[in-house]
Amino acid sequence: MELIKLNKKNPEIEFKLNSEDSYLLIHSAFVTTQKNFQNEWTNFISKVKLTSELRYVVFIDPEGRFIDERKKQFPIHFIPDLYQIQPIFHLNTLIKNEAFSLGINPERKFYQTLKLELHDVENLDEDYTLELKIEKFNIDD
Repeated sequence: MELIKLNKKNPEIEFKLNSEDSYLLIHSAFVTTQKNFQNEWTNFISKVKLTSELRYVVFIDPEGRFIDERKKQFPIHFIPDLYQIQPIFHLNTLIKNEAFSLGINPERKFYQTLKLELHDVENLDEDYTLELKIEKFNIDD
């Protein structure tokens, strides 16, 4: 198991997917801050969203710009329990790589990159960090 941290200064992380059966399992998420907070973490969860994106680059032009790519994006939800007092979320979210074909070409492709990104829905003044406990299979940083 591995720990990754996302915050305002480092809101995203990318992983290289090595095969069609690559996956990332997010076991849990924990909210931390420099300040002493008790229930303020609930404000943080309501003001941010975590998204994941699978991407396959079909063509890059000679100047290094992506011209054609395939993307699949989806949110990762934090649903607090009514009686939850600790800033920890047991997500058990599995992000699996997928195979697909391009056009009429029968050759199967798979997504090459997985990106996790923390977005501000509302402007946050506080410095919070989201610590994710993850497990990787056939994935490089």
